[in-house]
Amino acid sequence: MAHCYEFKGVIPVVPEDTYVHPQAVLIGNVILGHGCYIGPGASLRGDFGRIVIGDGANVQDNCIIHSFPGRDAV
Repeated sequence: MAHCYEFKGVIPVVPEDTYVHPQAVLIGNVILGHGCYIGPGASLRGDFGRIVIGDGANVQDNCIIHSFPGRDAV
């Protein structure tokens, strides 16, 4: 299981058919679509803005996704 952390009461949303590597980190307001792949070392930080990863997306090894305060990363 990936490292999923809540931030200010919000936890990441991960559908059952999405693979998240055990060494990936998901924080806060992160919404993953169906059939996604999140590779080892990936860091998706939804602490300032929401992160939405669409269906079937492929986030490769060591990728970092973050956003500016009040802005979404889609």
